[in-house]
Amino acid sequence: MSENTNKVEKSLHINQDVIAQIITNSITEIDGVYGVAPVMKTPRQIWLRQESMGNIRIGLVDDVLSVSIGVILNNGTNAIAAAEQIQEQIKSSVQTMLGLTVAKVNVTVCGVHFTE
Repeated sequence: MSENTNKVEKSLHINQDVIAQIITNSITEIDGVYGVAPVMKTPRQIWLRQESMGNIRIGLVDDVLSVSIGVILNNGTNAIAAAEQIQEQIKSSVQTMLGLTVAKVNVTVCGVHFTE
């Protein structure tokens, strides 16, 4: 007698642009953060009219994320306190929305925005 077993394999593929958008949205809630530092578009992005998510790099190994982000802070913002808030906010947002573990978040302050 043979036994039939139904196996269903599930998989979920998340585009890195989605992760970058979650990260971008999460840091806009932090006081003192002007935004993500821009990067130059590649010729391919220009040709295909793709948007650049800015200075965000995402590494994924075995469902564990590492994130590096470059940010611009508003003038007068404490950089260390803002960087710590950014790290916690990114970790919390990604883990809540995607269920992925965030091992580390590297924050680089790339500039300061001066208001007139």
